[in-house]
Amino acid sequence: MLIGDLNEFKQQQLGKVEKRKKEEERIKKGIYQMHVMVNDQCMETFMKEHKKAEANGDEPNAKDDHSKPENPKNSSQKTDARTEMERMLSAGIKIASGIGQGV
Repeated sequence: MLIGDLNEFKQQQLGKVEKRKKEEERIKKGIYQMHVMVNDQCMETFMKEHKKAEANGDEPNAKDDHSKPENPKNSSQKTDARTEMERMLSAGIKIASGIGQGV
């Protein structure tokens, strides 16, 4: 294999390395932007659900918090809005942390 001018060959290889570095930076930037968009979308969904719960009067600070359910059989099937929001938030955090780890 005949390389020719050694300095020219080195410059070509360094040029390829620089291109790869720039491409890697663009990919990392795209991944970061995707993470930001996913986090924003999770927060938007959470806020929408929170507003729905407030509009329906299912606030966690309502005066019915300390009252017992009338039918204990159905109490396990019913979930309040706060519990649902906590589940959604924890799921969003798990998804965001999984994405952050490159999964």
